[in-house]
Amino acid sequence: MDATPPLPSDPRLRAIAETLEANGAVAELYDRKWRIVFVTTEMCRMNAVPTEDVEETYGLSLIQRDLRYPGIWGGPDEDSLGRFVEKVVPMIVGDVPPEDPDFGEVFGPYSEVAPQIGAAEPAPLLETLPMRFPERQRSLNTWSGEVEVLYHRTFDGDGSLLGIVVIYRPALQATLAARLARGEQEVLERIGRLSEPARRPAGILFADLEGSGELSRRLSSQAYFGLIRSLTELIDDSVTSNHGITGKHAGDGGSALFVVEDGDEGVAAAGAIRAARAIRAGADGLLAEGGPEVRVNIGLHWGATLMVGQISHGGRLEVTALGDEMNEAARIEAVATGGAILASKPLVERLEPDYAAELDIDQHALPYRPLSELGAEGKALRDAGTIAVAEL
Repeated sequence: MDATPPLPSDPRLRAIAETLEANGAVAELYDRKWRIVFVTTEMCRMNAVPTEDVEETYGLSLIQRDLRYPGIWGGPDEDSLGRFVEKVVPMIVGDVPPEDPDFGEVFGPYSEVAPQIGAAEPAPLLETLPMRFPERQRSLNTWSGEVEVLYHRTFDGDGSLLGIVVIYRPALQATLAARLARGEQEVLERIGRLSEPARRPAGILFADLEGSGELSRRLSSQAYFGLIRSLTELIDDSVTSNHGITGKHAGDGGSALFVVEDGDEGVAAAGAIRAARAIRAGADGLLAEGGPEVRVNIGLHWGATLMVGQISHGGRLEVTALGDEMNEAARIEAVATGGAILASKPLVERLEPDYAAELDIDQHALPYRPLSELGAEGKALRDAGTIAVAEL
């Protein structure tokens, strides 16, 4: 959990900062001379800056901060920079005019041109600008596309300028933002914690509809489409409700990761088993009574050295994992038949005794067999024939 960035010493500004932080705003707070006094935790996250490092920007003006740290905080694209100069610089000049003793500190190398820009038009009380950040910032999985930046002056009780609140938000239509907000917030936060690729241990789940070709021939196209949609929802719901992250859906199957958090491998392993059992239990209800039997085969495995990270492109956000264990998990699922759950010994043995008892698994009596004895052929035999699995 990120520590909260240092709060302003001025109690009036501190109250504003606490409100911004409590509401999860992507925001900054400046004093009356446009010097940074607070940056919210979410703003740090969006710029991939540790909250403990943000204090070094405090006391710098907005302009000086962006000049000193252009690779992190500054530098919207050329069009956005033009709008900033046209709209925001007059606001700053209005509050810190050339005769102000801090004018040179605020504007730095732009001290000579700022007065001419500021004289072009009156400084507004409120301004919202669309901006686009360059590729070097989007590569950090931070902002992408258009961003709206709201500049708002706030005043003290006697009418004097107290500071400036700057709030950033994606330039999305309200209806689109509402649709995105209907997603599972916990799942999105879980994905967000995997923004940077790293070695992460995890439980792995692969699920596949048995006899999908036969089912597609026996059902109408509409009924088969409905079955696949219901199966996808079943897999997603089973995984997310057990603290997992769904992977790619390949037609009539799916995959998932249960990444270790806080060092507790037992939680991840137990989550994978619970999700597998929920998928198996829900498969019977995917078609109306009297229809063909639906069976979902599931393979569970443990990935001790997976490279796990987030991929964000083209309006999609997903987590992917690479490693030999991913390939082995797929082979375990390929050997499962009749709606079976095959779990590898490395996964089952991650369970603490309490989790095993809760799942009604006797770890000492559970019989294991190598995949080679369960009919593994071809790639399954080659890649995972010696892996010991048990049916759960």
